[in-house]
Amino acid sequence: METTYRIKLVTSIKDKDLTEALDIYLHTVDENSETSTSQIRDYIQNKYDDNRKMFFYILYVNDIVVGFAEYGYLPQSEVLLIDYICTNPRNHTYFYNFYHMLFEDISTILKKKNHFIKYIITELSLKKDNENKYIDVDSNYFRQLLTMEDFKILKTPYYQPYFNIKHELSIMEFNIAIKPLLNGLFPKTIVDENFYYEVMTDIYMNHYASWYEKYMNPEQVNSFFTNLLKRMKKEFTGKIQIDNITLVNCVLFQNGMCQQISTENITLKKKRRYCIKQWGIRILCLLFSVLTAVFCYLEIFNHVVTFICSLFTILSSVIALVDFVKERIFSK
Repeated sequence: METTYRIKLVTSIKDKDLTEALDIYLHTVDENSETSTSQIRDYIQNKYDDNRKMFFYILYVNDIVVGFAEYGYLPQSEVLLIDYICTNPRNHTYFYNFYHMLFEDISTILKKKNHFIKYIITELSLKKDNENKYIDVDSNYFRQLLTMEDFKILKTPYYQPYFNIKHELSIMEFNIAIKPLLNGLFPKTIVDENFYYEVMTDIYMNHYASWYEKYMNPEQVNSFFTNLLKRMKKEFTGKIQIDNITLVNCVLFQNGMCQQISTENITLKKKRRYCIKQWGIRILCLLFSVLTAVFCYLEIFNHVVTFICSLFTILSSVIALVDFVKERIFSK
């Protein structure tokens, strides 16, 4: 059986297949990650002249509509931002064919205007339910697919803006996945603060704010994203590594119980919790050491009590030493 894949750049809301493509989009994207279809239609219709360029595509298999894609290109940082690639059904073959077809088509369009792509970036949800389970099926699905395309995770502070139920701007914590199309971003290297802040500013101000200010008070939108950038800058720890995306087709991970895989971003708040834990171990070690010395010096307890106290001292010292070695030696 011969299968043909095709993409079509949408330039008019009168396109006969747009409604069907948007219906697939609405029933595929995770809650709070979707953009209003009326806004998408408005953007296609008015062809806004922004600093960044938007691309909307309909996806076909054997001339049947199977999905919708939305991309944005940020010329300032030369980033191609994947907003959505939605297919029905979810299918690895569909994704990889469309992903590469979309990239080639957009690259060709951009090159005609002397624009080039240095990085491909997309967002991945970290939302959990009350039982600590990762519940965004679409996001977990893309983690598996993006791994094969050599995307990396920036575990930096990042928040995806969205319209809440009151039609106000709100945020959710997300991961940023990035694929460099040039040398420079490798696993276990440190994220440069200037690079991080410049790219985040470009995404927030020239992608999100540029979109939302057409449907909300522009001053409120600008203030929202300015404050969000200040928050992220404060939360940046300065020593955040670039990591490979870890596959998540794991029951323990899905249940929020896996100790080897972490999708959480690193912020100052989390780093402080880590420091409190470390200092707690050191204080316990010191406390047991002092108590052992006092008991032995005063000789007011029997040998069993002294032995138990000494044992606690040794155990707390070993824990502190192991943590120190892991932090100072094996992490390098």
